[in-house]
Amino acid sequence: MLEVKTKVLISGGGPVGLTLALELSRQGVECLIVNEQETTSIHPKANAINARSMEHFRRLGVSSEIREAGLPENYPTDVAYVTRLTGYELARLSMPSRVSALEESKDGTGPYDCVEPPHRCSQIYLESILHKSALRNLLINVLFGYRLESFKELENEVIANVVHISTGECRIIKADYLVGADGGRSMVRRELGIRYEGEAGIERQMMGGSMMATYFRLSRDPSWLEISPAWQYWIVSSDFRALLMTVNGKDEFVLLSRVENSNRESIDDLELISRAAGCSINAEIILSQSWTAGHALIAESYGRRRVWLVGDSAHLFTPTGGLGMNTGIDDAINLAWKLSAMVNGWGGQNLLSSYEEDRRPIGLRNLAFAKSFAESIGSFDVSSNIENMKPEGHEERRVLGKFLADHGKREFIIPGIVLGVRYENSEIICPDETLPFKDDPYDYVPTSRPGSRAPHVWLSGGLALCDYLGPGFTLIRLNQYKDVDDFLAAASEIGVPITLVDLEYDEICEFYEREFTLVGPDGHVTWRGDVLPQNTNNFLDRIRGM
Repeated sequence: MLEVKTKVLISGGGPVGLTLALELSRQGVECLIVNEQETTSIHPKANAINARSMEHFRRLGVSSEIREAGLPENYPTDVAYVTRLTGYELARLSMPSRVSALEESKDGTGPYDCVEPPHRCSQIYLESILHKSALRNLLINVLFGYRLESFKELENEVIANVVHISTGECRIIKADYLVGADGGRSMVRRELGIRYEGEAGIERQMMGGSMMATYFRLSRDPSWLEISPAWQYWIVSSDFRALLMTVNGKDEFVLLSRVENSNRESIDDLELISRAAGCSINAEIILSQSWTAGHALIAESYGRRRVWLVGDSAHLFTPTGGLGMNTGIDDAINLAWKLSAMVNGWGGQNLLSSYEEDRRPIGLRNLAFAKSFAESIGSFDVSSNIENMKPEGHEERRVLGKFLADHGKREFIIPGIVLGVRYENSEIICPDETLPFKDDPYDYVPTSRPGSRAPHVWLSGGLALCDYLGPGFTLIRLNQYKDVDDFLAAASEIGVPITLVDLEYDEICEFYEREFTLVGPDGHVTWRGDVLPQNTNNFLDRIRGM
C-alpha cells in the first residue's frame, strides 16, 4: 500500500478546497487534495464571485484569468424580474458589464470600494481555473477520483486512508493537518462528531423546499427569451417560480425551478423550461439535478487540534445573496495562514482556535443575511391577474415591481456584507480605543480599525495597496524616520514573517490614521498605532497565538 506524506491534507477539491491549497502554497506549505469526482464541477452551481473573493484571487495570481471567464466583457449583469421569459418585465436592477465594473473601480464610482469588483462567473469556469493553477503548482499534489475513507487523529499527525474510486487502489496519507472541504454531507465533520445547528428544509414558494437545477443549451432567441439581456431572470407567476441564469451569455443557461417534489423520475426538464418561457421549448438538456433549498445551518464547532472544517462543511446556505461559496473562500484564506504558521513553526498554541473565533461569527452573520433574502423573494403571493392585460393586472404588476426593485438592491448590492467583515473578538487582534461602525449590509465604511479589512487605496503607478500585502504580516509605515529595525529583528528571531512597506502619508491618510498599521496575512488589520508596541515580545506572542 502506497504511503504518502504531506503537511496538509484537504478533503474536497471544489472552489474552497482549491483556494485553500493555493493559499497554503503561497505561504510555502505543501499540501495534497483528494476529491471524489474525477473532474471539476460540470454543473454551474454558484455563479457570483464577490469583491472580497476576487481580491483573494488577485493575490493568488488568478483574478485576471477568472475575470476573462464567464459572461462576455460587455454583457450586462442585470437582474430582471419577469412573469415569463416572453411575458412582462416587472422590475430590473441594472448592473455593469465586466468592462464597466472595472472602470467604476478605477474611478471610485462603483458601490464597492475595492480594487476587484464582483464578477459573474459560473462555478464550472472558476473551478477549472483554480484546478489548472493547482496542477501547475509544485507544492500541491492533486488526487481527483479519490475518496477519503477514514482518518485517525494522533498527537503529532493525522493518518488517513484514501481509495481510488475506479480501481480501488488504496493509499495511506500522513499529514500534519486535515481540512474538510467536502461539502454539506462532510465525512470529516461527521467523523469528528460535529453536528449542524440551525434550520433545514424551510418551505417557501421560492428558494425553500424541493428544487430542480436544469443546465441546458439553446440559442438565445426572442421566440422564447423576449426579455432584454440580463445575467439573471427571476420568473414570478401564480403557478410557477424559477430563476434562469445566463452561463456564457450566448446559448448556455441554468434554470432553478421550485417543484412540488424532488422525485427526479417524475420531473420533465423541458416542461420546466417551457413554463418559464411561456411557450413550448425544445432545448438540449446538458445536466439536471434535484436539490433542497431552505437551509440555514452552521457547524456547532469548526474543528479541533489537527482537523478543521471550511466552506459547506462548516455552514450550509440557501444561495441567495451569493454568500455560500464566498463565505467559504474567506474561511479558507483565514485558516490557510494559521495552518502555515503552525507548519512553519512560528504559530502559537492558540492560533488555530482563533480560526473559529474569527469565522464562526461571520458564518452566523452571513447565514442570517442569506435567510432574509430568501424570505423576501420566496414569501409573497401573486394572483393569476399578474399575467393579464386588464387594469387589475397592470396594478398588481406595478405594486409587485416596486417591491422587487427594492428587493433586488437589497440582495445584490451589499458592500457592507462583503467588505465589512471584521473580527471583533479575536484573541490575536489588538484592539484600540475606537468604537466599531454599525454592521450595515449596504453601507461599507472603510476603516483601519483593528479586525477590519485593510481599506483599499489606489497608489501611484496604478497599483493598489493590497498589491503590497505579502503572504506574511505587512507593516505599513507612514513616517520613514521612525526606526523599526529592533522590532523587525525580534520578529525575525522567532520566525514571524513581517514585511515593511513605506507609503506616503498623503496617499493613504484618509483611511490609515496611524503612523503604523500591521496587516495580517489574510488582509485584515491586526494592530495600529503611532508608536511601536513597547513590549515587542509580548506583542508578537499575541499576534501569533501564544
